[in-house]
Amino acid sequence: MKKFGLLLLGLMAATFVFAQDDEERGSTMDQPIRKPVEFAWEQVDVGEFSDPIAYPPIRQADVMYYYTIWRTIDLREKVNHPLYFPSETKGTWRSLAQTIFDAIDMANPERTEGVLPVYADEMCTMPTSREDLRGNLSEISQIPEIDLETGEEIGMKELVVEYEPKQVISYNVKEIWYFDKQASKFYVQILEIEPIIEHERPSASSYEYDAEGGSDDNDVRGTMMKKRVGYIYYNELRPFLAKQEVYNVKNNAQRLSYDDLITWKRDFSSYIYKEANVYDRDIQDYIANSRDQRIESEKITDRLRTFESDLWEF
Repeated sequence: MKKFGLLLLGLMAATFVFAQDDEERGSTMDQPIRKPVEFAWEQVDVGEFSDPIAYPPIRQADVMYYYTIWRTIDLREKVNHPLYFPSETKGTWRSLAQTIFDAIDMANPERTEGVLPVYADEMCTMPTSREDLRGNLSEISQIPEIDLETGEEIGMKELVVEYEPKQVISYNVKEIWYFDKQASKFYVQILEIEPIIEHERPSASSYEYDAEGGSDDNDVRGTMMKKRVGYIYYNELRPFLAKQEVYNVKNNAQRLSYDDLITWKRDFSSYIYKEANVYDRDIQDYIANSRDQRIESEKITDRLRTFESDLWEF
């Protein structure tokens, strides 16, 4: 009887320990039973051995020329689809936006260490608070609150809708081109990147609706609007990009990370919307026609190419 009592006490203690462990890890039903089944062989996680490749060392005294430009990467262009897809995470395969969202980790708003900071200014000097960042990544609308018994409207209540990574349809990128006279080479480095979310215009019942003036004629639900997430210092983003494998359209077996694709291969299509100028204005500020804006963008690109080619003219 005494042995039976000790056995029962041991089982109760073990049950308590496992139950406590489940509370910490979540329900056992939510735990994966194996790694994602994607290959016929054991796949080594790219994050286990990949670190960002360091830029070539550069001294200010060796920079004899530099130029700053801003460009837009439109994910609707076919060549940029490896950055957009998959729209939903599949195993270890994630889109660029999903990689950034996971690095920001808004699922744990109290977490402050090990997350990717987002800045409120283009110079990346003023970090955005977690609360403000949550506002940038969500939409607050007001919907009627209905009495379940009478069916009458008794007021308004707020509805918070969080944006999804698949709603990021473009990126604004600031980069600097410079010539290193010591290495005799023309380099380019991305300084910051800014995800742009495209979402549906809120209805007249949302927080943007003016109760006194009503909504204007253009306030039609279904109109797509753009929203800036914030500025991300690219060097702080690179460690997360280097650990995420990207789909290689040329060879699936060749391991390629987002850092390889964007930083070094620069395998994306884009157009310049601004160059460094004394007026600090975009191309669209002084050229109205979209076709002429693209022509101006190509002129800036040709100017950079011409400068590099003229360096080696004999």
